[in-house]
Amino acid sequence: MSRTLNVVVPAGKVYFNPRREDGSYEGYRYLAETPAFTITAQGETLPVDGSDGPTAERLFDVPIRVNRSGRTTLRDMNAENYALFLMGEASEVTQTDTPVVDEAHDVMPGRFYQLGASAANPGGVRNVSAVDVTDETDTTTYVAGTDYVVHAEIGMLEILEDGGIAEETIHVGYTPAAETRDRVTTNQLGARRGEVKFVANNTQGQNRDIYIPEARLSPDGELPMKSRENPQEMPLIVAVQTRDGYAQLYVDGRAA
Repeated sequence: MSRTLNVVVPAGKVYFNPRREDGSYEGYRYLAETPAFTITAQGETLPVDGSDGPTAERLFDVPIRVNRSGRTTLRDMNAENYALFLMGEASEVTQTDTPVVDEAHDVMPGRFYQLGASAANPGGVRNVSAVDVTDETDTTTYVAGTDYVVHAEIGMLEILEDGGIAEETIHVGYTPAAETRDRVTTNQLGARRGEVKFVANNTQGQNRDIYIPEARLSPDGELPMKSRENPQEMPLIVAVQTRDGYAQLYVDGRAA
């Protein structure tokens, strides 16, 4: 009896449904463009050898364990994916346009200083304007471009080597722009858990979708921060876990 050979050139999309601490689910999120998504199954057996003869011969192997996992690579560098990879959480930072007066910095020529940095806002402010720099007594006003350079977009102040600012305490006044930006903060809560769904869209061959009821997503390598050869990619391990009342993994075909 003949049958059609199902040769597959695979493609598809990966979705993740994060589980909240109370056990409810947020809803599926399309993770990213994913140049890779693989499933690995590794079995382990216990060998049983004969004991009565001069040379022990293998009698049989007893299957004792199976470990299922997956791996994927994300190309969308959004805040939620950073949080998955770094094992943290994404949030928003709201910056007001309240003017700042006499912010003190102990400086040295040739160094850079972040404006607005504090324990509550370690990254400091962004997009500053109306920058004014004086000495500690507020009697000498220094000159932009001669004594210092303002890197306004990132909120940093550069003290020039040959300018009039020595190793001293200076006062900086500025106005940050009113804006909101995202931020990812690492924590000790561990990898995110939830449901994983792969929806096939094969270039060739029958589509089969994969559903993992309980998975833990964790980092699996390097996140390159500089490269002129390839786009940034986040490698993730999909550790398949057991969820009460479910199989570990489902592979569903499509109706003809």
